[in-house]
Amino acid sequence: MGAAAITFRHDRRSGDDQLIVDMHRYGYAQEGDRFGPPFWDFVVETVAEARLDQPGRSRVWFAEIDGKAVGCSALVDRGERGQLRWVVLLPEARGTGAGRKLVELALDHARHCGHAEVYLETTDGLASSMAIYEKMGFRTSDAHVERLWHGDGVHITMTLQL
Repeated sequence: MGAAAITFRHDRRSGDDQLIVDMHRYGYAQEGDRFGPPFWDFVVETVAEARLDQPGRSRVWFAEIDGKAVGCSALVDRGERGQLRWVVLLPEARGTGAGRKLVELALDHARHCGHAEVYLETTDGLASSMAIYEKMGFRTSDAHVERLWHGDGVHITMTLQL
C-alpha cells in the first residue's frame, strides 16, 4: 500500500450513496458469487431505506487514501438502538487498522447519540469482519438460515451493549 496516510471523513458529498455501493462491489469481489449483482441491489435498497440524505443522527464515515475512498461504515439511527451498517474495506486498506477505526467512529457516534445498544446484521463466511466485531465486544444474538439476496444463507445478528 505504501506510506500514504489514511484519513477519515463524515461530511456528505454528492455521489456518496453510490460510493457505498461501489465499495461493496469491489470490496466483496473476492468473497465469491454470492456477493454479485443481487447483493449490490440489496446494498442500494438498504442505503435508500436509511435515508442518509435527511438530517439526523445517522452518519456515514469514509476512509480515504490520497482522496480515494478505500472503506466505509455507518451508524443508522433506529430509535433506541443504533445499527452498524456497510462496513467494508477495499483490499489496499486491509491490515492497516482502518476497519477497526471505522467501527470505532460509528460506536463513538452511537454513544454521543445516547444509544445503549448497537446491532449489526451480517452473514456467514466473513471471518475477517466477524473477528473485528468480536474483538470490539459484539456478540451473536441470533443466527438462523433464511432467504438472502443469493438464496438461503445464515443471517447473523450481533449486538453490543454500550
